[in-house]
Amino acid sequence: MNGMLKQNGSIDLSRYAVIPIWYHCNSNCTICMLSNVKQKMNTVTPEQFRTLLYRLVQDGRYDGIILSGAEITTFPHLEAYVKEIASLGWFKKIQIQTNGRRLADPLLVRKLVDAGVNEFFISLHGLEQVHEAITRVPGSFRETIAGFMNVSEYPVNIISNTVMTRANYHGIISLLQFLASGPPHELNIWNYFPMGEHDSRDLIVSLTDVMTLFPAMITAVGPSGKPLVLKGFPECIAPGAPCYIDSNFPLNLIQDEFWYEFGKNGFASCCHREQCSSQLCWALSRAYIRKFGVEESILSPVQEVNNDANFTTGRIYCSR
Repeated sequence: MNGMLKQNGSIDLSRYAVIPIWYHCNSNCTICMLSNVKQKMNTVTPEQFRTLLYRLVQDGRYDGIILSGAEITTFPHLEAYVKEIASLGWFKKIQIQTNGRRLADPLLVRKLVDAGVNEFFISLHGLEQVHEAITRVPGSFRETIAGFMNVSEYPVNIISNTVMTRANYHGIISLLQFLASGPPHELNIWNYFPMGEHDSRDLIVSLTDVMTLFPAMITAVGPSGKPLVLKGFPECIAPGAPCYIDSNFPLNLIQDEFWYEFGKNGFASCCHREQCSSQLCWALSRAYIRKFGVEESILSPVQEVNNDANFTTGRIYCSR
């Protein structure tokens, strides 16, 4: 495992490629980035999948693979696709991104681990009432918690995923305390991506409010020794260990229909861009600026930064 980790103990996503396979889901999340496009997306066939895998192996830069979709555990051929990856003997990490609900079935977990899955990225957006208001599925919290526990029975890496919005902001610290004392080896909080130029759902949290949470985040997670990784936030608001802002993202082999919608976000806007040494900081989205302004007094130029982060569409792999 250690060869795929950074010094702070978090996974190095620049070494991963993600292949979204399937666009059906057993939840109906208010924060779903695919809600406007998943009806246009096609399932990746075994032949397409095999071609993508061989291209990644030939490329040689990616030794971690992530399988995702709307909800990948509802894909009926997931076990076979995992076995295809494992048969190549190249990928050190085989991760699935999931809401965790179907992992409540211990038999499914065993089949996936036996097939080759050795990393689980599981979403939990709040404690019971908050989480189920977001998933819009009664009982989903208990199912996901059961999934965490079932996965923890195996020697695999477990990462929790929480998208921070106005709907769960006030419960974030309680959630982090809960997760830090549980199975995850790494905790992630992702900035909310509105997939448009306006925050039509009123879910974006201001940077002022985000930064107000930092001391309590450190207190909640620090004793566990686990890293808390903040994804998609401006790099200059770094809270300090054990909380890290990480702009690394995997090579993303999703279909072009998604990128058209994603482009409406207009990320990377910053009034300090010309003075900042970071080339890959997410900075602010158009929707954020329309709602809260350019945040000139909060943001500041980063003087030294590692610009080896990766966030690539992967279209050279996906030509059809």
